[in-house]
Amino acid sequence: MAGEDSSAPKRKRPMGLKARSSKKANTVTSAGAQEVADFADETTATVMLRGDDTNEIDELEGIFTSALEALGEGEDERALTLLRGTVHESDRLLRLHDTNGEGELEPRFYYIYGSALFSLAEASQDIKDRGVYLELALHRLEQAREKMGDGVEARVWMALAKVKLEIAAEAASDVDAAMQALDQAVKAFGANDEAAQVLEAADLVLSLADSQRLPVCASSRLIAWGMAQARRLLQTQPDSDECQCILARALWLQASAMINDDDEISDTLVFAKLLTEAVEVLEKTESSDGLVLRGEIEINLGNAQDEELEMEQWYTKAVASFRRAQEMGELPEQFVQFIDDFENESDSDESDE
Repeated sequence: MAGEDSSAPKRKRPMGLKARSSKKANTVTSAGAQEVADFADETTATVMLRGDDTNEIDELEGIFTSALEALGEGEDERALTLLRGTVHESDRLLRLHDTNGEGELEPRFYYIYGSALFSLAEASQDIKDRGVYLELALHRLEQAREKMGDGVEARVWMALAKVKLEIAAEAASDVDAAMQALDQAVKAFGANDEAAQVLEAADLVLSLADSQRLPVCASSRLIAWGMAQARRLLQTQPDSDECQCILARALWLQASAMINDDDEISDTLVFAKLLTEAVEVLEKTESSDGLVLRGEIEINLGNAQDEELEMEQWYTKAVASFRRAQEMGELPEQFVQFIDDFENESDSDESDE
């Protein structure tokens, strides 16, 4: 093999070490409200509530839910119309309520209002507009929290955490306020769906930590939080593939933080220990995502080796992981290419011996 011949050319390391960083108009929403899509001037797009005896906040929530469904289905233009309509009607209801001097609006109203503003912030391409939307979203969600008193719903804490994380990322600042909201959300999650919600939160914070939009210390705190949540859940759900993937991903990100811009590792022993644990966590994974993640981590371990033979052994393991993932469905193109390149080079090495 090439690794046994010091005169053989070094195999080029295939990847860097760092972690990877239709118009519809006049349709009816699930709440029965009429959607009016004025695409010529998107700022005037609105949604008209039915105006009968139906609870207007129920209708408003239905419109917002329809917007989220449209986002999930890739209907971005329709989603933006519904989100703007949600905000427009929220503002109208608030002004009407203030004018009539009626009793307090229920906390759910402010949650819907703030959540729609946050969704608009996420969709906005303009930095200034995004900042305005985020501040408005935070204000409305804080109102929802205040009006709920001691019984703040988990979804409100989670929405607050998302907004505060995004504000921190925009300003490249610390995440203290967001972490407090995350901890409160975990406490408020119901027992029946706690695991799914915690994993969703952990996925969120790890994605932000991986985005390199935060200071290193802030990213490290998010990684540690995601890792702690995954370890806690694995104590009661040791076979959970989702938990295993979250923990392995957190370990990988923690290891990646030890690499500088020149791809040099500050502590190779700790780096290898973290990634080896990540591979071990994924040892029993049966999901395509878990196998792809394991293959990526094995490539990183291969890249970190000084000896050609050890590097090749890790690459061989990565190919095996990718092959198993490929049997379950489509494999991302970069890993198909990795398999082809590695196997072609292996064949070439054997023919040269």
